[in-house]
Amino acid sequence: MVINKRIKRVLLENKAQYIGSIILIILSSFIFNYTSQFGMNFERLANEFQEGYVQEDASFTTSKEIENLQELESAANAMIEEGLTLDYTLSEGKTLRIFSQNNRVNLPAILDGKELSGSGDILISPVFADTHNYKIGDELNILDKTFTIVGFAALPNYIYPLQSEEMMMPLPGFGIAVISKEDFAALNQGSSFYAVKFNESVQNSRVQSFEFRELLNSRNIDILKWTDIEDNKRVNIVDAQVQIQKLVSKAIPTGILLLAIILISNVIGRMIHRESTIIGALYALGYRRKEIYRHYLRFPLLIAIIGGIIGTILGIFPVRPLLSFFTTAFIMPMTGIEFSLISMTISLLLPILFLGCGCYFVIRKELKHSPVELMRGKKEKNKVNFLERGLKLEKFRFATRFKIREQLRSLSRLAFLLFGVSVATMLLLWGFVLKSGFDDMLSGGSVYNFEYEYKFDKPQHEPLPAGAEPFQALLFLPEPDAKNDFYVTGILPDSELVTLVDESSTRLSTNQVIVTKPMARLLNANEGDTVDIVRKTDSRVFSIKIDKIADTYEGKFVFMPLADFNQKFEMPEGSYVGAFSNVLLDIPENQSYSVVSLEEKKAAVEEAIGPTKSMISVMAAIAFIIGMIVIYLVTSMIVEENKGTISLMKVFGYRKKEINSLILNSSTIVVVIGYIIGIPLTFKGIGVLVQSLENSVGMTLPPLKINPSYLLIGFIVVMLTYELSKLLCRKKVNAVSMSEALKAGME
Repeated sequence: MVINKRIKRVLLENKAQYIGSIILIILSSFIFNYTSQFGMNFERLANEFQEGYVQEDASFTTSKEIENLQELESAANAMIEEGLTLDYTLSEGKTLRIFSQNNRVNLPAILDGKELSGSGDILISPVFADTHNYKIGDELNILDKTFTIVGFAALPNYIYPLQSEEMMMPLPGFGIAVISKEDFAALNQGSSFYAVKFNESVQNSRVQSFEFRELLNSRNIDILKWTDIEDNKRVNIVDAQVQIQKLVSKAIPTGILLLAIILISNVIGRMIHRESTIIGALYALGYRRKEIYRHYLRFPLLIAIIGGIIGTILGIFPVRPLLSFFTTAFIMPMTGIEFSLISMTISLLLPILFLGCGCYFVIRKELKHSPVELMRGKKEKNKVNFLERGLKLEKFRFATRFKIREQLRSLSRLAFLLFGVSVATMLLLWGFVLKSGFDDMLSGGSVYNFEYEYKFDKPQHEPLPAGAEPFQALLFLPEPDAKNDFYVTGILPDSELVTLVDESSTRLSTNQVIVTKPMARLLNANEGDTVDIVRKTDSRVFSIKIDKIADTYEGKFVFMPLADFNQKFEMPEGSYVGAFSNVLLDIPENQSYSVVSLEEKKAAVEEAIGPTKSMISVMAAIAFIIGMIVIYLVTSMIVEENKGTISLMKVFGYRKKEINSLILNSSTIVVVIGYIIGIPLTFKGIGVLVQSLENSVGMTLPPLKINPSYLLIGFIVVMLTYELSKLLCRKKVNAVSMSEALKAGME
């Protein structure tokens, strides 16, 4: 059609509006494509690793060695392999958890170097090697025996290398190592455990685990510890990461795409409004309604196609570096990248579909009038909406009335500005909320007043030195089929190393049953209630009465006196499996144990803050771009729609400063309201992710909050964006000539 030749001219005349729209589409397609491609590849790599290297379905330890494993395998329809493990401290701050090489279950994947081939060979995790500058060919001295690093490896049951299941993030000084079974036997230390891989069955893996435990009990094999793979945080946190990626790949692009739809719909609607006389003339000249529709639909479709193509292509490039980064945090082989054509197609088609449909309805609404009405321009130009009618503006001074009316005259423009500032605020504060949580973990008070936490593979009875206290711990479930487990911990009734307080900060006596707040929420219990809990190793049900609820969110724990613990759960009198201590314990070399210092935990948190800071910077940049586009375009619309008013003001003698204040400052209150709305929306969005973490890995986090200083920083960033947008639009205001008023009068 001849009228389509004007498309290029219209786009060039309104460059800012259309370029801003294209940038929003690019951001939406970019984020959708790269998060989708990353999530798909990350999930594929994890599945390939878990299946290709025979990840266990469960692991357990027993009070005695199991005889005749082959017979037990046949009875359980499973593969069972005995493994050996030892925690060895190379030096202060460097601990290796050494495993014997398995041949059937939990096979080590070689990431670099070669496999174990002879005596004295050792494989270590690449993150540990990188942290402590170990290279292939370096030697390690373990229990007076020299081992040579022949390669870097990953284990499918230690994808996320947590030293202890109660931790939330890996310690920088902790690593995994694998040596041959012969070399391990020569060390004369360590403890044994069993890894189980059930053969394919129509039964659920939890049902198989339950039946297997029943089988062990029937053979008088006492289970000391049992961990299903679904409850293993070293593995199921990978599933949580996949779920988070899926949420992010949907939520953020959708929000940005909605912004683009509102913006383009506003632009197209105003274009048709301005050109109503021309459209009426086109009808009179013989153009059909379908042809007019197609003409105006070309604008949003062209923007969607350009932005979609550029965003989709750009979304391919970050996938590889992001996967490389994540396969160091989650240790698994990087076997390659597969790009999904379906995800790229969706990334390209979604903007076209959404913008096309959104703008179609706007065009349909604007073109519903007859050609005569369009030519006369009688399209309810000065209709006052319900908000403006409902407000009594007469009591305000002129400047205030003008600014309020300017915002209320276009509800679609107002919605675009509010929504845009809210989205920018959410992206900006997202990282700040996480940073506040890390700050609290580093500087906040703790229930633990000790430096070292020791754990022994078998119950101990020997008295501990001054400065150390024994504890007992067992895993329980809130009900038989529950997914997330928790610890019941027995501590001394007059413990000095564990401090529990109530909501009034009054210290609680540890000579009673005390639960943390997350634990009380999980059990849906109050003080004085009696609840049933299920011991995970044998599914036995026990009843406990909750005396007090501690005002802490540091994990899901039940604390009770040590003697009562041993008596209730039928543990040997006076026994313990761990110790809290402020001094290093002198433990015999042939005794297997692990030790973690609180300083190492703190170091792990500080190390985790590094990527968070980078994420905050990226989110802040995206938020700044979105805020800049939204505020600038809305301000530009206000200037365009008020050219006649600005011209009259100049005729009447208003100074530039006064005109700029009336026109450009009219959006200030809306920007502030948008920022305020964005704060609870940020907490709501992060709450969804936190709930996903809690449901999938049982990770408990304190109530979300943000440091007031971060709120102030966010507000300053948003207002700086607003001021910069006003500065750019000031030239447009100053460029309006007095003749515009005469032109408007002639029309």
